[in-house]
Amino acid sequence: MCLIAVLSPLLFTLAVELLPPPPIPADFTATLIHNYTVPRNHSTALVVDSFTDPEHNDLGFWHGPSTNLVSEPGNGYIRLFPTDPDQNYHTELGPATCFDMRPYQNMYLHIVFSGSTKFTVSLNQHNEKCDSRRSPFLQTWDSIETERYARGNDIYVPLNHFEIDQSRTVSISFHGFFSEEMVTLYRVEIVPELPKGFYVPPKLETGKLFFHCTKPNSFAFGIDDGMPHLVQDVIKILEEEKILVTFFVVGAGLRDKEANFTDVYKEMLQRGHQIALHSDTHQQIEGLDTVKGIDEEIVHNVETFQRLLGIESRYFRPPYGTVGARTRQRLAAYIKDPYVINWSVDVEDWLWAESKTPERQRDAFFRDVGRGGNLVVMHYLNSTTVQYFREFIRFVKSLNVDIMRVDQCLEDPKSPPFDPSRYRERGTGRYRIQSNRKPGDSHYQDPTGQV
Repeated sequence: MCLIAVLSPLLFTLAVELLPPPPIPADFTATLIHNYTVPRNHSTALVVDSFTDPEHNDLGFWHGPSTNLVSEPGNGYIRLFPTDPDQNYHTELGPATCFDMRPYQNMYLHIVFSGSTKFTVSLNQHNEKCDSRRSPFLQTWDSIETERYARGNDIYVPLNHFEIDQSRTVSISFHGFFSEEMVTLYRVEIVPELPKGFYVPPKLETGKLFFHCTKPNSFAFGIDDGMPHLVQDVIKILEEEKILVTFFVVGAGLRDKEANFTDVYKEMLQRGHQIALHSDTHQQIEGLDTVKGIDEEIVHNVETFQRLLGIESRYFRPPYGTVGARTRQRLAAYIKDPYVINWSVDVEDWLWAESKTPERQRDAFFRDVGRGGNLVVMHYLNSTTVQYFREFIRFVKSLNVDIMRVDQCLEDPKSPPFDPSRYRERGTGRYRIQSNRKPGDSHYQDPTGQV
């Protein structure tokens, strides 16, 4: 039996079949989405970017690529040479603050381009403070798959296909590249209507993207897979500190009998921790060539959870935090109302744990918490990270916030109720941080967030 996203209450069937992607009419000419009434004060296009200036768009705000995306600016275009799905190009709608798109809500994002269609277009939502110094800088975004919306050299997207708080938009971005073919952008604008006969596909269901806990006064540790020999140290810390966390687990690791992760995570479940999806083989799945490849990463992870742990989860952390339109759409094809979980606190163990300066993991944690982050990514791949874990927990406790599972911090009505009685020791004041970094060091960050 094939899974569809509307099944309830079960999220999955035990034998999940791969679903085909929705078809795109090859020669469709009829307009399926009717033009809406244009607001009187916005009857002409809002030109966002015509790429005539190397540093600023037509609104006078910054545009540019991520540091590792090779680009070639010209008079009236920007050429992008992507090599990785995490690379991106942004054009800002405001000076790193909130731009209210609601007056344009019945209009269309129009992009003139040439080259590959194998990328994602996103409309990005700022954080609640509209403050680029806060973590996360972007609270969320919604995305469309370019291949579905492009016709010739034009892309038209109804702005209501971007399901974000459009009173707090900050930029339009191009990312999620799954081909190294060149992309050239010529124009980005908001227009009141479609060309006659231009086909716009229906909006597909998509996973909701989170970087931040929504429950007031909450904090969550999202822990990705680690090393078997460090598991008992992690369990001991969690039990002694009396907190619950969320583990994001790769399917292939569960199937590895030598690693014994199946028994480990069964024990974690019995202790009340949340176990969530993390793909099957830990690839940048947005960068995979085919939809079938993405589907297999999702489906095999789901089936492994069902078979070995006897559970279902709608929570998914994309490996490396890489997420684009295809990943979110395919999650929603197999899982009812999926939650895509990234982070606002990065311990940076991937960068520092095996370096000569592992203490920079502490600096990274304190920095991001000081900026308002409350949803962590970390691993137990290295003993130095595990050694700092207890200190991280006690620092958060000193702030008098509640540490809980990710589903609890996102106020999921299906999550178990938070039990404050687990907290027998609460913070009573400012936590003293012993850091090897000193003011004046180029890597120093005040962990309290004060300047």
